[in-house]
Amino acid sequence: MKKIILLFVVLFSLGINAQDKNVKYIFLKRVYDFQSEPNEYRLNTALKQKMEQLGYIVYFDKEMPQEVRLDPCVEYIGELVRDKGSLSTNLTFTLTDCKGNVVFKNSGTSRLKKHNKSYMEALQNIFKYSTIGRLKIN
Repeated sequence: MKKIILLFVVLFSLGINAQDKNVKYIFLKRVYDFQSEPNEYRLNTALKQKMEQLGYIVYFDKEMPQEVRLDPCVEYIGELVRDKGSLSTNLTFTLTDCKGNVVFKNSGTSRLKKHNKSYMEALQNIFKYSTIGRLKIN
C-alpha cells in the first residue's frame, strides 16, 4: 500500500513540474483597476519587458495566441494590484496558473512623491530580490 501511495505522489509531483515547464505565455491587462488609461505610468510596458527578459511571450487583452486558445495551461495570468498606503506607493504582482494556483507573488514599495517615478520604483522593487528568475523558461 505504501508503494502505491509513493508512486501516486511521485507521478503527481512530476505532473505539476511538467505543467510549469510548458508555460511560455503570460497574459497582462492593458488597464489595471487602479489605472485610468492604458499603460498609465508606463507600468504595463515595463512589466511586459521584464517578463520577456525572463523568456516569456507576453500578450495583452484581445491578443490571445492560438496555442493559448487550444490549451489555457500554457500561460500564467499576471495581476498587478495597488495596495493601500498613505505615504507610499505599494504594488503587488501575482502570477497564477490555469488552475488558479499562485506561482509567484511579491510586493514593492516606493516613497517617492511623483506618481510616474513612484510606480516605476515600486515595480522595480517587486523584482529586485524576488525568486521569479526560477520560473525562467528555455
